[in-house]
Amino acid sequence: MRLDQFLAKSGLEISKRKIRQVIDVGGVYQNRKRVRVASRPVHANDVLEVEFDLARLSKLRANNFEFSENDILFEDEGLIVVNKPPGLPTQATRDQSVLHVETCLRTLLSKRPSRPAPSRLILVHRLDKETSGALIVAKNENVATWLTEQFRERDVGKVYEAICYGIPAEKKFLQRCFLSPIDKRTGQVTPVRAGGKSSETGFELLATAPQLKVSLIRCLPKTGRSHQIRVHLDMLGYSIVGDKKYYQGRRPLPEHLAAIAADHHFLHAAEIAFIPAPGAVPATIRAPRPANFTAFLESVSWQ
Repeated sequence: MRLDQFLAKSGLEISKRKIRQVIDVGGVYQNRKRVRVASRPVHANDVLEVEFDLARLSKLRANNFEFSENDILFEDEGLIVVNKPPGLPTQATRDQSVLHVETCLRTLLSKRPSRPAPSRLILVHRLDKETSGALIVAKNENVATWLTEQFRERDVGKVYEAICYGIPAEKKFLQRCFLSPIDKRTGQVTPVRAGGKSSETGFELLATAPQLKVSLIRCLPKTGRSHQIRVHLDMLGYSIVGDKKYYQGRRPLPEHLAAIAADHHFLHAAEIAFIPAPGAVPATIRAPRPANFTAFLESVSWQ
């Protein structure tokens, strides 16, 4: 029997629509593994665990976000590159009222009349919640393994753009250090002398706004540690505008710019380059900037 059908007959006392929502937001575990596919078969001796909060599920309509076909930057039989908006978590959180990339992407794919939605969607890398831009999602395990190996071997080209406080003295510069894991209490990553993982990011100064003392910087990460670019820029004294977790300064912006920067930090995964499959032509995918990022750029006089 299908997972959603089995749960509907299991005495949960919630509607079939709510059951689908619980599955979509990651609240169902089959043999200790999270399941987000309603059609997944249930077998004898399977152990199912279901976690849900009706109050939070009821908020899903109000917080709803939907991808459009314009958000799909690249797609073939094995993968999708989507332009993730700022504020949308890459993966499921414990708060079931918060949608995430897989849920929203599956909603879009289910509405296509011409082809069936893939049975699986597998994240092969992550973007922070407030970071926007190109994100790769595999449609099956083989492609996920192929792409993960490219990330592991550092064969994936990644280009980010950041609007930062301060004006670097050099056009090109580099930051290397060891970084801790994310602290569960503070949610922050910190530079450490030992016990962390090596990290490296190259930077290029693209433009400056001397009156505001802000810069547009291209970021070229060589490694892919959590919060890496944000921490590296903060260490160098060029914190990202809008970064509430790492920027502790008090550099005032004009009111209209402060309003634009209030929603999310200005870090954007502008470009990603990879080989989609063995023997395939390399692909370079560019992601348009989000509206607030563009509005800030267009409201400033750059040099």
